[in-house]
Amino acid sequence: MTAPSNRFSFGLQRVLDLREQREQAVAIRLGAANEAATEARAAMDALAAVRNANGADLARAHSRAQSVGQLHQAERVLQSLDVHLDVASASVAATEAAVEEARNALNLAMQQRRIISKLRERREEEWRQANTRSERSAMDALAIQRHSRNSNPHGMDGVE
Repeated sequence: MTAPSNRFSFGLQRVLDLREQREQAVAIRLGAANEAATEARAAMDALAAVRNANGADLARAHSRAQSVGQLHQAERVLQSLDVHLDVASASVAATEAAVEEARNALNLAMQQRRIISKLRERREEEWRQANTRSERSAMDALAIQRHSRNSNPHGMDGVE
């Protein structure tokens, strides 16, 4: 059995470092996707508020005497807002799908890093145990050597 080195060395450390970097990059991507989804939801909510306000205006316009042209124009504006709302809704759905994809990628990256990290921890514990055994063996050998020297002070093996 060879004695362990004085310093722990993990052969897959570079892989672990790369996995950690990938996990960080995916986390950044998730943050950006979350931010984009939040912005898309806010834009859709603002558009919905405008649409609702215009819808209320159109309802009030019907109760008052207004020209057909004005009512028709208000109706076209509402239709246009409805189209924009549909586009905004699709945008929100796409950004939320990107968030979910980034979240899944982050979970996978974390899992892959944890696997290597746990392997590193196991290997480090094995190294510590081997180092402790080696130190104990060295101490035992030294104790045996001292004991033999003390019990035979002249270096003679029982010969007088």
